[in-house]
Amino acid sequence: MIFSRFFAPSHTSQNPEKRLEAIQNLSPEKPTDKTILHELAFNDANADVSLAALSKLNTFVLWLKMSQSAQHAKVKKIAERTVEAALMGQGDVNINANEKASFLRESANGELIQTVLVNDASLLADKSLVMTLLNKVDKPAFTQTIFLQHADNALQQAILATIEDSSVLQKLEKKCRDNAIHGAIVAKLQLLKAQAEKPIELMRRVTLCLSKYQALVDKSDVEDIDKRQVKLLGEYNDLMSDASILSAEDKTAVDAKFARISEKVTRHLSRIRPEWEAQKAAKEKAEIEALCKQHLSHATTQVNWLYGERLCEATLADVAVVNESVRALEVSADHMASLGGSAKLLDEVRAGIAALNNSLEAFSMQQQYGQKLLICLSQVESLAEESKQQAAGTPIEPAKSAQDVKVKGEKEQTAEVSKAASTDAIESDSVEDQAIQNKAIQDQDFEDKNVSQKAPESIEAEFKALSEKYHNLRNELISVPSALNKRWHAASRVFSQKKQAKKAEVDHALRQCRKQISVVDNLIAQGKYRAAITKFEKLSASFESMPENVKKQLAKRFEKTAEDIAHLEGWQDYIAAPRKPALVEEAQALAASPVEDIKQRGEAIRYLRQQWLSLGAGSDDDTQQSAFDAALELAFQPCREHYAALDAEREKALKARQALIDQVAAIDLSQDEAVLAKVFDRTVKQWHECGQVEKRDYESLKQRWNKTISPLQTKVNQWHGMNKKAKQELVAQASALSVQEDIASATETAQQLQHNWKSIGHAGKRDESRLWREFRLANDALFGRLKEQRKAQSSAFDETLNTLFTQLNAIDSESDESTIASSIQDIETQAKDLPGAMRAKLDKKITVIQKQQQTRAQQRHVRKVQQRAQSVITVLSESLRAGDFTSISDDDADLLGKRWKSALSKPTPVQQSRHWLTVALEAATDIPSPQSDSSMRTNVQLTMMTAKLEKGESLSPAQLLEDWIAHGKVDDQETHLLERVVNVLDNNPEVVA
Repeated sequence: MIFSRFFAPSHTSQNPEKRLEAIQNLSPEKPTDKTILHELAFNDANADVSLAALSKLNTFVLWLKMSQSAQHAKVKKIAERTVEAALMGQGDVNINANEKASFLRESANGELIQTVLVNDASLLADKSLVMTLLNKVDKPAFTQTIFLQHADNALQQAILATIEDSSVLQKLEKKCRDNAIHGAIVAKLQLLKAQAEKPIELMRRVTLCLSKYQALVDKSDVEDIDKRQVKLLGEYNDLMSDASILSAEDKTAVDAKFARISEKVTRHLSRIRPEWEAQKAAKEKAEIEALCKQHLSHATTQVNWLYGERLCEATLADVAVVNESVRALEVSADHMASLGGSAKLLDEVRAGIAALNNSLEAFSMQQQYGQKLLICLSQVESLAEESKQQAAGTPIEPAKSAQDVKVKGEKEQTAEVSKAASTDAIESDSVEDQAIQNKAIQDQDFEDKNVSQKAPESIEAEFKALSEKYHNLRNELISVPSALNKRWHAASRVFSQKKQAKKAEVDHALRQCRKQISVVDNLIAQGKYRAAITKFEKLSASFESMPENVKKQLAKRFEKTAEDIAHLEGWQDYIAAPRKPALVEEAQALAASPVEDIKQRGEAIRYLRQQWLSLGAGSDDDTQQSAFDAALELAFQPCREHYAALDAEREKALKARQALIDQVAAIDLSQDEAVLAKVFDRTVKQWHECGQVEKRDYESLKQRWNKTISPLQTKVNQWHGMNKKAKQELVAQASALSVQEDIASATETAQQLQHNWKSIGHAGKRDESRLWREFRLANDALFGRLKEQRKAQSSAFDETLNTLFTQLNAIDSESDESTIASSIQDIETQAKDLPGAMRAKLDKKITVIQKQQQTRAQQRHVRKVQQRAQSVITVLSESLRAGDFTSISDDDADLLGKRWKSALSKPTPVQQSRHWLTVALEAATDIPSPQSDSSMRTNVQLTMMTAKLEKGESLSPAQLLEDWIAHGKVDDQETHLLERVVNVLDNNPEVVA
């Protein structure tokens, strides 16, 4: 044994220098030496020895292993540098490609991978390796560097396939210069954008569908709701077939919302269906009543048509058609009775049916009376034609007369009608009636032959007899056809017009004579005696030529007027002598008076001239006439000057209008339409503001103006028309938006429409204000709905916020943390849809509650720790002093907790002494130790630091206390140590936390 100490191998020497020397003599080629080198490399305490052995072995695997497991920092650092250099192809450590790839895959950290991959281009050839390393590093910036600076086209395609971040792709798209890769990046961005928008679009469409579904609860038509529900459910199911692209949260929310809305719609339908069915039954009853009324009206119209238009010509088919309409009315009445329709209406309809059936039954007899009436009417028309020919002085030739042809045709037609009525079996005429009819036709033929021999008085007498016969036959008819009435009125009008013409002629002569007498009387009353005398002379001639019966009616008035005229002829000269000088004085006074009103001065001059003329000529007529004319001329001088000034103004206005026409002719029509519109409005305003011109000049000016302004006006009108059309479209769109269900989307569109309105020019004075008013009303309606919706939504949000605040205030601060957290979570879930401001206000309140809860929890924890510390102190002071661990009370056991209860109940001796543990506990809690233990405290602190540095172990105060308790009973010599531990616990109760 002694010799083994003296001749031990140098590599086992305690001296590191000797071990270093031994390493120089060891060969890694020899298995024994290689084992020794391995031992020295990994187990030697000296860093230099380990490094020397590793350098001697100099394999990548060993350097790598040391870089991962070395305890000494120096060795670890050098090993890491050596591994990195080997990977970079530097240094004398060799590594093959497989080892390098395997290391990078399995062991290398991210920073090393980045360094190697950037500097070793050969690694980039292995696309699979590069992709694995990029995934391991997982840094977008590094991936971007490899993609842009080091990767070939194939590797770029592979990297691009793994990138799903749009922001990274956008950066690559900006920096990539390869067209093919750039196109692939753009395509990938578009695909990601489409994929990102697809769930959003699906949620939007699902939300819109559910909104429409929700809107069903506001409708009252069950049939419409059923149809819409089927349609919306189909639409919803089609949309939810792509629900896999939604997040689980969105899918759950949509399902819950759909279930909630479905339940609402079901409840709504069950609530309104009975009332709707009752309304439907009432509507059906109302419809059948309306149909019954319609059939009654139609049947009545048909019967009236049969009587009014087909009385004489009706066939069996016509009667059958009318009869069918009455039968349809009876069916409708029966249906209405089965549905319990209005009893009053039913009685009315049945009464109508009875009346119509009676009319149909009486139609055959009525048709016979109608045919007789038609024969009588033909005779009256013959007389009327004869009377017209007599009035015109045309010879009457019965055989060739057009009226005779007409009468003959009507007789033939009447015979055919009779035959048709008999053939159709409406009702056969009796033998007596047929004989009467044939006799009437023979009488008519006889009358036609002798018509040329009748005198006017005979024609009038015959018309009277036929008229009486016509009215008797008409009284037998229920209804006279309007065509026959029109023919009767046309024929009788000939006789009435002839009579009225005679009477009108007499009345006209009478009125004219009375008018002339009134004119003469008025002239006398106005003092116009000369004119009255002249008019009376003409009146006398007319009066003498009048019939005697007219003279008798006017004789008294005419004689009185004649007396007045005779009296005037004697007094004319007497009256005119003093009146003319007075008129001259009035004319001179008028000339001397100032002019206040030109029109009034002209009227005064005109009145004086009329008065002068009415007095006729006198003995001093020439002298007085000259004086009167001179005075009126002087009085008219201011009027002449005024009219001259007006002429000057008209001349000025004429030149201004001509200049304006020239100005318009020079306008460039290629300018912008908005500018041309302003120019047009301004020039038209200037034209209207120009003064008046002579009428003869204005017409030609107006034509020139219209011709000159027409091109400009046409272009402006076209522009206004386009603007009007565009604004009408905007008005129509705005009106459609005002009733759209999606108010938010409609509002955005309306704002765009308002912007578009501003970009459109003026639509013309006539339409601009109207269109703007309509557009504004449509927008006001939409934004009014939006305001109401927001108001209702705001009220709902306020109500929800108040409810949630009430729930927050109702949380019991003394409840356990899980209960309070659950309550807050429920409130936050309900507040998910609140606006940001309200949510922030609620979150602020929740934060205050949570902070209060945390403060209370910390206070409880501190109290619990303090109580536990006191319990530990009590147990240490009592149980450990006594050495009896079974005497721990239940209260103390509950306070101690499982760890300390276990430590006190089962003490286990430990390596360190109780004295050492006391000092260590004081050092760990920064409690000063007695002066006598200063050396021990230094050793304790050094030991604890070494353990932490070399082994990574750190003794906590709780572990130290637990080891201290593990020594068991406290002896009398250790009482001071117990007091020191109690002091530690008093000052640091968290030790037993």
